[in-house]
Amino acid sequence: MDVFTLGETMVSFNTVNNRSIVQHDETLASIAGAESNVSIALARLGNKVKWFSRLGNDPFGQKILYELNAHLVDTSDVIIDSNHSTGLMFKQKKELLDSEVIYYREQSAASTMDKNDVREEWIKHARLIHITGITPALSHSCKELVMEVIRLAKRHGILISFDPNIRLKLWDIEAARETLIPIAKQCDIFLPGKSEMKLLCNVEEFNSIEVYLKEWEVPLTVMKDGANGAWVLENGESTFIPSFKVKRVVDEIGAGDAFAAGFLHGFLQKRSHENAVKMGHACAAFVVSSEGDTNGLPTKQELERFLANDFGTVR
Repeated sequence: MDVFTLGETMVSFNTVNNRSIVQHDETLASIAGAESNVSIALARLGNKVKWFSRLGNDPFGQKILYELNAHLVDTSDVIIDSNHSTGLMFKQKKELLDSEVIYYREQSAASTMDKNDVREEWIKHARLIHITGITPALSHSCKELVMEVIRLAKRHGILISFDPNIRLKLWDIEAARETLIPIAKQCDIFLPGKSEMKLLCNVEEFNSIEVYLKEWEVPLTVMKDGANGAWVLENGESTFIPSFKVKRVVDEIGAGDAFAAGFLHGFLQKRSHENAVKMGHACAAFVVSSEGDTNGLPTKQELERFLANDFGTVR
């Protein structure tokens, strides 16, 4: 197994062509969850990925399994919970405003996950563990689960990748800092956004962010700055790698997960950090060019063609 990850995935209902939920009836159903987005992206690039969660015994849970299995993600140990429902979300976009996301995930099946759900063999057989800050925000038992995964990874010397993925609809910033900073200090690969670092550290200047990262002793940080690019911060030095220009952004949600997957794919292939970041940028560019969190994700061949500037028609 290359990567083990866990977290909540929901069925997402998205309005079409920037239309209002109030004024129109048509929506598109897809699946959405930071960890499953990363799982699908990594699997499409040829990695062996195991994803764990709890799903409701309902059509929404079945849809999630159907989508993940279609991409050859290992879902064999996902728990089907007949007492709780699968989480749902609704997303509507406005041309001149940020996308609005509405969650229906309180008391969802995934929020009932606890530390007894994880199996040690899942951890010790993985090359890398990927976690996000969304899972510990779901419930106290989910936080305990994440800490147990970290403990087991440390026991077996397994690398930990951590994307804070701060969601202020799930908790306030003080609660987020109290939980996420200790996790960041234990990870091997830290994947925050620049805006998230500003929130976590309560600072504005890049130099101040660098100071905090040194204090936390994170071995490798890749800090994203949206469409601008990303910094690689390691051993007290920082390198900025610009992103690829996208002609038309269709849907920006899911770009961070695609970037994380592209970078981790490169990292697992032992590419240089700069080349791994370029892979992350490329995957993000594919995703924002299509509707949905995962619809535009590239295959390994497509990624390699893009990075080689081979944009000709395949016949």
